[in-house]
Amino acid sequence: EEIGQKAFENCKSLITEISLPESVRVIGSSAFSSSAIKGNLTFPHNLESIGSSAFSGCSSLTGSLVIPDKVEVIPSSAFWHCGFTGTLTLPKGLFEIGSSAFSGTKFKGELNLPSSIATIGSQAFESTLFNGTLVLPSELISLGSSVFSGCWRLSGVVEIPENIVAIPSQLFSGCTG
Repeated sequence: EEIGQKAFENCKSLITEISLPESVRVIGSSAFSSSAIKGNLTFPHNLESIGSSAFSGCSSLTGSLVIPDKVEVIPSSAFWHCGFTGTLTLPKGLFEIGSSAFSGTKFKGELNLPSSIATIGSQAFESTLFNGTLVLPSELISLGSSVFSGCWRLSGVVEIPENIVAIPSQLFSGCTG
């Protein structure tokens, strides 16, 4: 089953928690963008695809987020400026994180990037509250600009993988850790 594009976009009267049925495999682009859904967001275990901007601007979402293992790509702005206050768990087979995917979220704890990730788009984690040491996977081949800009709680030594041939602009701009 699928939740279509813009199905609940800008739905300001939907001030409630949502429960997605286990049968949902696809969440379309902007499906819940800028809606007033609140509380924890739990995905069905068989979810395979999340559309761009699917939950963008859902500032009343809280708690932790676990992305199911069948999701291989988190597209641009999927969770831009969501209000999550817990931790983020990414799937083991994740291949790509799009531009601004988690920009402005309030996740806490360490950011554990799976070893399978090859591409992280511009501003993907800009101004997030992750803390601790950041480990970039050895399979990583592409980093966009400002990926970790404003991530002032990150600390330790960051090793850039051999496959990265250029350090993009403002990669860690504003990081003070």
